[in-house]
Amino acid sequence: ISLAGDIMFKRASAEVDLERSRSALQKLARFLESDEIADRTIRLEGHTDSSPTDANGPWPTNWELSTARAAAVLHYLVDYGANEARFQVAGYADTVKIRDPELTEEDRAENRRVDIVILKEAHE
Repeated sequence: ISLAGDIMFKRASAEVDLERSRSALQKLARFLESDEIADRTIRLEGHTDSSPTDANGPWPTNWELSTARAAAVLHYLVDYGANEARFQVAGYADTVKIRDPELTEEDRAENRRVDIVILKEAHE
């Protein structure tokens, strides 16, 4: 499941845009707690575009920013009823792109995302 960055995050930000994403996060939290996947571990994978961060800002590199995005989504999913103990958080910076090269702002926005991976038991 991929949460698109243009809905979730502004460029160089890990602050979730709740006005645009609240409903989706609430539905997602309910799904992740459903009986059919109740025994699975869930990994939240944060991603960024290839634009550099402000080294003097809150995230010196895209590694910290991508991890902060995944953690921000985790906090809201837990607030909406998901069990925190079932989650893993990972940050991939700009190493796993959907759009490469990033020629437009739309390409960059598509790379700014959080992917939700429902793991099989063998991968926990």
